[in-house]
Amino acid sequence: MTSKKQTNPVGRSFALGGGQKFVVILLGVALLVIFVSSLTYRMNHPGNKVEFQQQKESSSSGMSQEAMGESMKEIRKLMDLMRDNPEDMKVQLELANAFMMIRAYDRAQTFFEKVVENEPANINALMGLGMCYYQAEKFDKAAEAFDKILLVDPDDSMAHFNTGIIKKYYLHAHEEAEEHFKKIIANPKSSDDMRSHAEEELKKEAHED
Repeated sequence: MTSKKQTNPVGRSFALGGGQKFVVILLGVALLVIFVSSLTYRMNHPGNKVEFQQQKESSSSGMSQEAMGESMKEIRKLMDLMRDNPEDMKVQLELANAFMMIRAYDRAQTFFEKVVENEPANINALMGLGMCYYQAEKFDKAAEAFDKILLVDPDDSMAHFNTGIIKKYYLHAHEEAEEHFKKIIANPKSSDDMRSHAEEELKKEAHED
């Protein structure tokens, strides 16, 4: 289901190490791929919900043993840093991103929630948290997380697209969803790809369950 990303919302406002920068870029791409693939599934299987578990398993199986080993090594290093600095929100956010990369969404959610609790306007954490809620099929909470981003930055086209997709296909708030897509199209800062996705969504009709 996803919308996912032209700049990279999951890692915009804090300094990252070399490996983590790559993680953040992949997360941005992953968010878009998840929304788009979910939409494709729903269009081809009207009335059905996306098979989240199947999608998660297939994605995880695609990660090489070497890559998984490196991810776990990074997570262990970050966990050590967190134990020494439990209130360091940068470390908490990097841990959340690292768990996202291995599709451990429940673990990632815990750390994103901690960051948001301490930094309610942290767009990166809100974006990741919304993705975790989406994967858990908590669609109302996912939309709420993306809407909070828009309170901080009303022009964030990624947040508009994400919440628009959820409201259209899962919450069936079609008029609200259309407004989000229209704002993307009207925003001169929106990327061509994001504007194109929004235009396509305005042409499609959502299938009711």
